[in-house]
This record gives sequence, C-alpha cells and structure tokens, in this order.
Amino acid sequence: MVDLVLHPGHSKCGSTTIQDFLYANREIFKKRGVFLPDLNFNFPCHDEYNFTFTHTSRDYFAQVQSGSISIDELSKKLDDLIKSAKELGCRRVIISAENLINGIASKNTKAIHQLFADRFNNIRIVYYVRRQDSLMQAAWQQWGHKDGLNLDAYIEKMSKTRFADFYFIARQLKKYYPTSKLHVFPMISDYLIDNNLLIDFCSRALIDKTNLNFKIDTSNTGVSSALCDSLAKIYDIYETKHDQNVKNTLINAAPNSASLLTKKYKNDLSDESKIKLFDKFETSNVKLHKSFFPTLPFEVMSLRCEENDSDQELLLLKRKIEKLEDLNSIQMDMILQLLKKGN
Repeated sequence: MVDLVLHPGHSKCGSTTIQDFLYANREIFKKRGVFLPDLNFNFPCHDEYNFTFTHTSRDYFAQVQSGSISIDELSKKLDDLIKSAKELGCRRVIISAENLINGIASKNTKAIHQLFADRFNNIRIVYYVRRQDSLMQAAWQQWGHKDGLNLDAYIEKMSKTRFADFYFIARQLKKYYPTSKLHVFPMISDYLIDNNLLIDFCSRALIDKTNLNFKIDTSNTGVSSALCDSLAKIYDIYETKHDQNVKNTLINAAPNSASLLTKKYKNDLSDESKIKLFDKFETSNVKLHKSFFPTLPFEVMSLRCEENDSDQELLLLKRKIEKLEDLNSIQMDMILQLLKKGN
C-alpha cells in the first residue's frame, strides 16, 4: 500500500504557497519515493504523465466534480498507480487541491474522497483555516469584486453558503477518513511551527525537511481593497473571475506602486457585515476550536465584535481618505510612466 498526504485547501489559506513549494521540490520528492501528480492527475505509470507540469490537479478534480470526467477514470488512475508503486519506488503520494473541500458533501466530491480513503494506506490530512472576516475579504479581493459586488454584498452572498464553515468541512473530512490523522489549524504566523507555513505543513505532514527549498515567494495575492472598490464598478473588464490580466496590467503600468497595489487596510468590514459573520459562524468556530486546537486562545477564530467606538464614523472617513490618496498616487505613477514613454 501507498501512504497519502492530503492537503484539501482551503482557498485563501496558503494553498497556492504550499503548492508552489511542492512543485519547486518535486525532483527531491521523487527521488525519495514521494510522488506528486501532474496537472491531469497522471503519475509516472501513465503514458500522458508530464513531470514538467507536476502541480495541483485542481482543474482535473473540478472536471470530476462537474461530471465531465467520470469517477471511474480517476479510479483507474489510482489503481494504475497502486499496482505499479513498488516497481516505481513510490511509497507516498502528496495531493494538494483546494477545491477538494468545494461541495464536500456532494456526490462527486464525496466519491473522490472515498476513492482516496480506499486506495491509500496511512493518510495524513492537513487543513488550514482562518477567521471568516479576513477570509471573506481576501476572497472578495481575489474573486468577488470581479462579479461587480462590493465587500458587503459579497459577504452577504457567501454567508449563505458553506464556503467558510470550517467546522462543517472538518467534520466531513473526519467522516470520510475516520481512522486517519486530521490536522486542522489556523493559518496564523504566531502559532505556526517556527512561525512559517511551509515548515508547519511539513511537520504536520511528517515530510522530511532536509535539503528542501523553502524560499518560496508569496503568490496569489489580490490587489488592494481600494482598487477593488473601483474595479467592482467596471467589472466587465474581467473575462472570468480567475482573470489575472487586469492585476498584471496595473503592476506593469505602475511599477513604483507595488506596496500600494496590494496594501491592506484596517476596518474594511462594515458593522453590519461583522455582525452577520458573527451570527453565522461564531458557534461553529467554538466547536472547531474545541475539537482541533483547544490549546490556542479562542481569539484566533473569534468573530466577536468590539464595542462601537464613539469615533467610528471619523475612523471610517479617515480610511476612505487614505484609500483615495493611495489611488491618486497609483494614478500619478501611471501618468508619469506614460509621459516617459511619450518622450
């Protein structure tokens, strides 16, 4: 039998950084008998396997989830791997794909997990979470504003789904893998091993850290909420919610404004959104904390609203002015770049 390390997401919880780390070290892993699938979930036993494209099989799983690829095809690929594992020197497989928690109770996603549970031997699951207020903001900056939604509207929409219900997702994972080791942990630097996500991941997954490359640039960051506020009003510029062309255009057009393009602001969520998130997820977060990381202070997941500040309106006004000033600076950078090219 072959062991499995499963990293099933979550979106906006360091998944891309972990996947880039795995990709960067794929040669070392293979020499150690630790196999990673390619984009189409092929392994060295498959004729279509492409070592250069070793990375997350997220898009392949999405097609299985939608039904455009049958679960039988995935089953055959796993059977091929298990049958040839000894010959290939494969003792362990690492699978990372954040959409493996999407629709986790649905028929096809459940079938994927059941295949993994049946085909692999010792299974370790590493699942990172974060407070829903910061999660929702990050998701809005990455995708939500591209649908023309402001932050409050996006939170209203996503609060009606299971997207941010970590306890529900963790319970489903435990249900699918009842005898496996499931690590659920908040993605907060102060509590990660060595204050480092990648070292923490390796420690929880029992991955030998020797000679691995940990110098991975942070990736998949969204543009600042100041820009997203404006871009949401002209969202037709995006072809899809995964379109990165606008972000790349802004970076190229304002090369001196890198820190402003991705700047994080305090107090972006309205009081109404904070209350909505608290009402929706606080009870679930209490159960999550008690079940999986009870030694940490509950504040790492608590959505309890602070007392209203008598100067709250003034603080919100200052934030809006700060954003406008930053937007003006970015625009000035763009104008100067155009003038340079014109001259």
